[in-house]
Amino acid sequence: MATNNSPPEPSALSSLITSSGAKTASESLPLEILHNLQYQHNWTDLKRHIVHINVAASSTPSTAASGETTATLISGLPPRHSYVHPDLQNYLVRHSIDESSIPVQREFVLPLSLSETWTLGRFCAVFDQLPERDVVSVTPPAPRSDDGGQSQSQSSNGSGNGHANGNSSVHVHVHGRPTAYEHHDQKRVLLGMRAKTGGGGDGTVVYYIMQEGEVKPRQNG
Repeated sequence: MATNNSPPEPSALSSLITSSGAKTASESLPLEILHNLQYQHNWTDLKRHIVHINVAASSTPSTAASGETTATLISGLPPRHSYVHPDLQNYLVRHSIDESSIPVQREFVLPLSLSETWTLGRFCAVFDQLPERDVVSVTPPAPRSDDGGQSQSQSSNGSGNGHANGNSSVHVHVHGRPTAYEHHDQKRVLLGMRAKTGGGGDGTVVYYIMQEGEVKPRQNG
């Protein structure tokens, strides 16, 4: 019986890396993350961005020296929201609004390997290159009755103290009743971290959300 000794066909990811001309692991990592986002997590409109970041000198000898370096970012549209701020989530629940009715915004992903060492200053430099996020505007369901008020006012949402940490939530009132709820998130980036391959590692990709500033936890009760 004849046996087939031909080597197996390369995977789609291996073919992509080979055709790209990537020669090092750091060059192929963004392609691996992009492939993972597209085929495992169903992201669309994926793009790669090369950003130039300036890292200031640090007084700590163990940190990297100052100077300009580059980082690769991936952006795209996820099939669902990667993160919903507690203030916005609270508003949606109170008004029985499904979060799928809010269009998703473009998210940015920073490919990282567990073997890399990043400083806080380098992360901050990446955030400086990110665009501001769009304001989310939600129209509540029509009220059951109209109080007939004629005044126009704009008031801050007092449930989340959003202005203290960069997130802002605003109720816009016209003729005495709310017509829209507006929320503005801070910048954020997803860290696409790939585990080591070989030596017990399987190359699994895990995503962590890193946000600018601090989101105050909501108190129970």
